[in-house]
Amino acid sequence: MDLDQLQRTDLNLLVCLHVLLEECNVTGTAKRLHLSQSAVSKNLARLRSQFNDPLFTRAPTA
Repeated sequence: MDLDQLQRTDLNLLVCLHVLLEECNVTGTAKRLHLSQSAVSKNLARLRSQFNDPLFTRAPTA
């Protein structure tokens, strides 16, 4: 990511990423941020696109 891309990054996405890293799930993140699960999923899609990284891929639970 270059400086231009970083300057265009919505800082709210970084807040969402931070909470996602703590919660490790979309539902918990949505509750903490007082957003809908759909809104957090859309933010995650934007983060994936912005950083060109799959971020938080689903894994089977044990």
